[in-house]
Amino acid sequence: MDVCAGLTPLAVSALALLEERPMHPYEMLHLLRERGRAEVLTIKAGSLYHTMSRLAELGLAQVQATERDGNRPERTVYGLTEKGRRAYVSWVRAHLDAPTSPQEYSVALAEAHNLDAAELAAILVGRRGELTARADSLRARIASARDRGIPEAFYLEHERRLALLDCDIAWTAEALSRLAANDIIWSYQDPRAGQHRAGSHENRTKTA
Repeated sequence: MDVCAGLTPLAVSALALLEERPMHPYEMLHLLRERGRAEVLTIKAGSLYHTMSRLAELGLAQVQATERDGNRPERTVYGLTEKGRRAYVSWVRAHLDAPTSPQEYSVALAEAHNLDAAELAAILVGRRGELTARADSLRARIASARDRGIPEAFYLEHERRLALLDCDIAWTAEALSRLAANDIIWSYQDPRAGQHRAGSHENRTKTA
């Protein structure tokens, strides 16, 4: 059974959170919403609790502890297993390379920091080529329609898709340029990681 293929975008996001530290679903729910995942995922408490139970059954996550805060119900703390790490990283890699929906690509890109920057760059080179080929094909179809005198109203959707493709190509090219120049801070281990926050604090202090 290919566990990676059966993962949902919500399951991938949950496993990636456990890469940071063991958590209980309530904390995970808060972090997913805080980090804007609700813009690309339907995040409901019931779905997340069910997802975590399923991941534990598959051996991708494991129960590490149960916590109780006062009279509140017990909370189960989950940790990431090595099998879970391999599964979600494989999912991210596969769906960056060949996503089947915009949602999958958004989630994969959001978790791309779990790959090496060089690997992401190699994947993006291939994606840029594919996007360019699709844009060129669509551009040719639009030009053909114009040449045949077809009213523009009949291919407005083609023009919208072409505009989106062109934007995606431009973003991908910029990302590749920044990756090549080591202009993207890739992890908290990077010495530059805290500089922006320190600079912002200094500016706020001066302003005050």
